[in-house]
Amino acid sequence: MDILVEQEVELHKYEIRQNKADRERLIHPHFSEVGKSGNSYDYSSIVEMMETEKPSNARVHSQSYECIQLEPSVQLLKYKSAIVDEAGEVSGYAKRCSIWFFTGTSWQLKYHQGTPCSPFKLEQI
Repeated sequence: MDILVEQEVELHKYEIRQNKADRERLIHPHFSEVGKSGNSYDYSSIVEMMETEKPSNARVHSQSYECIQLEPSVQLLKYKSAIVDEAGEVSGYAKRCSIWFFTGTSWQLKYHQGTPCSPFKLEQI
């Protein structure tokens, strides 16, 4: 589903994570996450982390999206990501999955998990 990929990519952007209206639009109030660090987060802790995030010239590269319908209003989005710094160095390779829930009017991220993985070749955007 294109809208889910678009929204996932939005959440990779610092300016979106800093905007309260965007966070409330994209992240479900009952959100939970198991980060690639192994740490767990809920809605309030992820919002706090986003609010205190410092700007960076690094960007999140994501690719190989696959969407699996779990139910008509629940979609599993799987993909790979890596961090690319301003010099082009790549690190932080991870396999990720997100569960998106349709609220009746929009899709919101309800669960996210990141798992470290071996380096992979980055596809050009």
